[in-house]
Amino acid sequence: MRARSALLAAGEVALWWAALLVLWLMLISTVYPLERAVGAGAAGVGALVARAGRRAVVRR
Repeated sequence: MRARSALLAAGEVALWWAALLVLWLMLISTVYPLERAVGAGAAGVGALVARAGRRAVVRR
């Protein structure tokens, strides 16, 4: 993987992560530190799945 494509991949995952984390924080009623940690973890998993899904569709 070239440096540019690795940087683009990291940027895409970071954008997905940020968007999913904001969505998570908007949908919960109270924000406790544990809920932030769980939301960050869930958003990270979701970001990786979203990137993998997008790449699978683009490769067709």
